[in-house]
Amino acid sequence: MFNKIEPLEHSKHQDLRLTKTSGFTFAKDISAVKLSFSELRHASRFYPIVFLNNAPGIPQALLSLEIGKNACVDEAGNWKVPYIPAYFRLYPFTLAKIQEQEDKFALCLDPEAEHFKSGMGDPLFTADGAPTEFVQKNILNFLQVYQQELKTTQALFNALEEKELIVDKAFKYTLNQTEKSINGFKGVDMEKLTALDDKSLADMVKNGTMGLVYEHTHSLSNFSNFLAPAPAAPKG
Repeated sequence: MFNKIEPLEHSKHQDLRLTKTSGFTFAKDISAVKLSFSELRHASRFYPIVFLNNAPGIPQALLSLEIGKNACVDEAGNWKVPYIPAYFRLYPFTLAKIQEQEDKFALCLDPEAEHFKSGMGDPLFTADGAPTEFVQKNILNFLQVYQQELKTTQALFNALEEKELIVDKAFKYTLNQTEKSINGFKGVDMEKLTALDDKSLADMVKNGTMGLVYEHTHSLSNFSNFLAPAPAAPKG
């Protein structure tokens, strides 16, 4: 999605103008996206939320059953689902960790994004060379909150991973009278979770983990959004 990532600098980016775009062609090759805890309730209404082998502690919304394809973006670049994950709404900006500085991040952008190509729109800097109020409040603050939420979300689910409660899962369904299943993802083992001692369960309720778990498990029915019956054979 990001063709190039550069730290926001006045000397490099003073001439860039940001325009709003309703298109999401930049996301057409992304088949899964990480979610922060504040997104799970909204996202669980539309996407299956799972854990993948390469990041078992991070809940991710599946956007397609095909790697490298986003079924939520049509040919015109429109997002077809009512909820758009924050990761895409934040583009073309992101935070990148500053080397050798723990928990320090720099505001970065993709200067090659379509958002900058018209040469029109809002500047990123004031006449004095400082980031505009929009950049500081609407972009940087949003990214900082998102980054902190992701960190908290991962910590909560890592705790489940350490208890071996995130396991291989399969979504089973019937298509054209044939039993099938979708594999290759992980989910919370509810039977093992509910068998935990009362204190552990109470702690999960108190810190919000249990609510997130239910949102994850309820979302798995959204796998059906990717399924369509095969076209009927022609008659005659």
